[in-house]
Amino acid sequence: MSTAGLPTIWQLVAEGAATLPEPFSRAALINWVSARRPDVGVASIATHIQFATDNAGGHPSTGRTPLLHRVDRGLYLRYRGPDITESPAVPVAGRRVLLIGSSGATSPVPVPVDELFRSVGFARAREHAVRSDLPWFVLSAKHGLLDPGDVVAPFDVELADRSSGYRTAWGEWVTAQLGERLQLAGVTVAVHGGVDFAQPLRQPLARRGRRWSWRSPAPGGSLTTKHRCARRSGGSSDW
Repeated sequence: MSTAGLPTIWQLVAEGAATLPEPFSRAALINWVSARRPDVGVASIATHIQFATDNAGGHPSTGRTPLLHRVDRGLYLRYRGPDITESPAVPVAGRRVLLIGSSGATSPVPVPVDELFRSVGFARAREHAVRSDLPWFVLSAKHGLLDPGDVVAPFDVELADRSSGYRTAWGEWVTAQLGERLQLAGVTVAVHGGVDFAQPLRQPLARRGRRWSWRSPAPGGSLTTKHRCARRSGGSSDW
């Protein structure tokens, strides 16, 4: 079979990484490439993934910019540079940022994510965030960290239904996304949502020395139930 005119495996790995929703699995990437180049064996695709991963064990010096960053066994993000925490970011006014977990029924059509969820708890958390005049984002099991104005189609992905590996990768991914947007030194990250959102973020934030707090919505959508915080130094954990 002639391969003239066909994309290379490296090109397909790059295209697959840009197309698949993060975090994506090694198996999903292999299947994506294999569907477009069925003439190539799985072992060859796997080797290309190894070469394309910046933090893979024994990563060879190919002279090419990496395509992937591994966040857990068999789970990857797109490569964003040698230290994504040093990406341009803005200072945080008020020393606090709010993260609201997505919850409840959704709009039937694509809308800004701050209008997508219809639960009382989400609406009250959103109102609180808007009134606080602090930077805030929406947490999505599918999309990671979203700006309130990001337009998103309805989706049905729950962190509780995902593997522990996915949840671990999701927490690392969201923490990295947050670090790309904001300068987090000395900032408290306040998470409003269920334990499924809070737990994956606890270790990535604490490992980076970030203070954080968690509020779980009570029945009726109040913001008055559980609090937890992990910090390097003292300070209030309240919203």
